[in-house]
Amino acid sequence: MKFAVSTLLALIPAAGAFAPTSIPAFGTCLSAAAEVETGPKGKAAGSKQEDLDLTLQIILDHASRSTTVSKEQFIQQMAEVKQKDEEPETFDLSIPYDAAAKLAFEASDKSMDFADFKVKYEEDAVALVTSKKPVDISVPYDAAAVNAFKASDRSTPYIEFKAKYEADAVAEVIAKQPVDISVPYDATAKLAYAASDKLVAYPAFKEQFFAAAVADIIAKQPVDISVPYDAAAMNAYKASDRSAPYAEFKKKFEADAVAEVVAKQQK
Repeated sequence: MKFAVSTLLALIPAAGAFAPTSIPAFGTCLSAAAEVETGPKGKAAGSKQEDLDLTLQIILDHASRSTTVSKEQFIQQMAEVKQKDEEPETFDLSIPYDAAAKLAFEASDKSMDFADFKVKYEEDAVALVTSKKPVDISVPYDAAAVNAFKASDRSTPYIEFKAKYEADAVAEVIAKQPVDISVPYDATAKLAYAASDKLVAYPAFKEQFFAAAVADIIAKQPVDISVPYDAAAMNAYKASDRSAPYAEFKKKFEADAVAEVVAKQQK
């Protein structure tokens, strides 16, 4: 069996991967340490098997000389590749502090270098931010006095005008306070005293007035017209000769009344 040289060279990686380079894949007549001598000084093969063994030995010797990575190194390299594939790829998304200046510089006519442009750009930006600060719309506490002074003839200095203006304002506010419409508890006594002949002092009059008012109220209390439950027995007792105590009379009266009611129900 003969192989093309290109075909045998293509089998070198496979042969190096699956067959140890120190042991021939075919035959046992050749030593792994001995190299095959080729050319005019070489010895021709004595048989087809020997020719095949010599050809394979040449290929294995070449693969052994060409191998630069050991098995352990190959495993380590594959592990590093796997680890690199497993590590997440990171991206730097941070924005440089002068990114706005760079963008503005790229959009400009670039008539100055970036360093000078950046200084001017940042100064303009600070000025713009400062100009947009909120306006103070607070009203001074003496704004009303100031406005009144401006509308006056200004015949007096503002300090004196302000003092008089604030005093007048306070007096006006006090004058507008709500009127006390509460009625004193002895108002009726005072009115009665004012309408009297005032022969006695008010304290004595007030005391007599209150006493008379309380008596009048008590006299106007509603009358109790309820009827006691034993009123009939009491009236009958009062009409009797009262020969027996009321308790005994009441007991006999109520028994007779119950018997009379029962007798009327049975008819």
